[in-house]
Amino acid sequence: MPRASTRGKGDSNTGAGTDQPRLFIGISPDAPTQHFLEGLVIHARQLLSSGRERPRWTSPSNRHLTLAFLGETPPELIPAIERGLMQMAQGARPCSGRIVSLGPFPKPRARLLAAELVSNPDLDRLHSGCRELMRDLGMKPESAAFRPHFTLGRNRHGLGPFPPLQLDYVARLDNLVLYRSEMAPGGSQYTPLFEALLGGPEENPART
Repeated sequence: MPRASTRGKGDSNTGAGTDQPRLFIGISPDAPTQHFLEGLVIHARQLLSSGRERPRWTSPSNRHLTLAFLGETPPELIPAIERGLMQMAQGARPCSGRIVSLGPFPKPRARLLAAELVSNPDLDRLHSGCRELMRDLGMKPESAAFRPHFTLGRNRHGLGPFPPLQLDYVARLDNLVLYRSEMAPGGSQYTPLFEALLGGPEENPART
């Protein structure tokens, strides 16, 4: 019987000073993918070392692939969201996603620098499952097209000319995480409230 892995679950019923915590569902990168993303950041730092304002780089602990943005969420819905994610994870196996480019996102000269993935049926099913879970709970999913990516940095003035870098890296995707987003002096901080491993821990022997 697949089991879900949890972390920080005791924090999921509070909103750090607000009655409506801002939540989203995402995928946390595993250690090899984190290492690859860190290499991209080092490369980007060299290209963006000068300019009007240097980007604010996303800390490794904040890196994630967003599946669905829930927005301000009544705390009483959080247990149902966790149950829904657990059920989704038990019915899905670990999958992969191909990172194909590094550049401004979602368009040239945008404020975000991201490593973008090509979507695939496995990722689409996870995204659709999150949207269906929201509908079941009376929440309205975003209408924006799903473009999976890992945000690596941002510049409020836009990134300016940045030669897109073509990539070919296959990332292992093996979890669903419920995150809380909170504003902080250095930018938004994302706290994992609940994590479910796809297929259960027995199919994830090397997460670290």
